[in-house]
Amino acid sequence: MAAERETVDRVIAAHLADEVGAVFEGRIAGVTRAGLFVKLSETGADGFVPAATLGDDYYRFEEATRALIGTRTKEAFRLGGPVRVRLIEAAPFAGALRFEIMRAGAEPRGGRKSTGPTPFKAIRRDKRR
Repeated sequence: MAAERETVDRVIAAHLADEVGAVFEGRIAGVTRAGLFVKLSETGADGFVPAATLGDDYYRFEEATRALIGTRTKEAFRLGGPVRVRLIEAAPFAGALRFEIMRAGAEPRGGRKSTGPTPFKAIRRDKRR
């Protein structure tokens, strides 16, 4: 099962490599001191948002509520919460995606707003050649 999961992650990362700069809707699937794990709504792809990229505040991890909360702004990122993220990096060999949180009114830098990537089931095997 672990090998299957790694393979799926790599295929998704390879597919989304063409979408770097695009904005996606997702949900917070995990919260740690290091940052947020986000699951994209349309494809189910998983990625990471480093805590250091969350903004101009210091975000502390509250284990009891599974949240990162800004000490100055009190802005909270909680498990299960909806987020808009921009794809910063896709590493197909590692099967990893890195995102940044999009703030209200923020435009993607150097990218485009995505209407969503092709659903995962529609990826053709010959595209990887």
